[in-house]
Amino acid sequence: METGARQQIIVVGCGRVGAELTLSLYRQGHIVSVVDMNPRSFDRLGPQFRGITVQGEGIDQDALKRAGIETADALAAVTASDSVNIVCSRIARNVYHLKHVIARVYNPVRMPIYESLGLQTIASSSWGARRIEQLILHPGLQSVYSVGHGEVQIYEISVPEAWSGRTIGDLIPAEGVLPVSIVRGGHAYLPDRQTILQTHDLLQVSALPEGAAHLQRFIHVKGEV
Repeated sequence: METGARQQIIVVGCGRVGAELTLSLYRQGHIVSVVDMNPRSFDRLGPQFRGITVQGEGIDQDALKRAGIETADALAAVTASDSVNIVCSRIARNVYHLKHVIARVYNPVRMPIYESLGLQTIASSSWGARRIEQLILHPGLQSVYSVGHGEVQIYEISVPEAWSGRTIGDLIPAEGVLPVSIVRGGHAYLPDRQTILQTHDLLQVSALPEGAAHLQRFIHVKGEV
């Protein structure tokens, strides 16, 4: 599946998450089918949605066929039932051999089940909790991307004038944080710890929670954020 190409995608579950995902994919020009047991759920899509809606169970192969699974490029199972998401994802992967199958973990306690089956997952509640924690504990760092379930975050720091002329190694701790990129004058660069900073550089770093906490304390002590 080529990144950026027009794709045929099935979304199983038209709750709040499924509806938002469906509309986002549709607005980007993809061919989207959405499956849900409750026909009133499709009202969330509004009149602008011109994709395919299929009333049926996500584990029903007839419903999946009506949604186009035999020619689909990808499927996302995002219902509020872990059982449905797991079975639907396994059908898509093992019966119809879709390479791109994503399953929503509704109850994070059941994550080991998904992992044991080798399913690619997203746990929105776990990500949300980690994001809120980050905003509370590290307000000086702007998170721009989250990896996995939030264990690793990509943070962006606007380099203050007082740090001009210093190296990245002077700013970030030795462990738990790695430089990712610098945007300077509209151009992005791949830095290392010896790269010299300039005022108004946008420095992006990846960090584990403990690394972010260390970085926040370090910058706070220096009085730069």
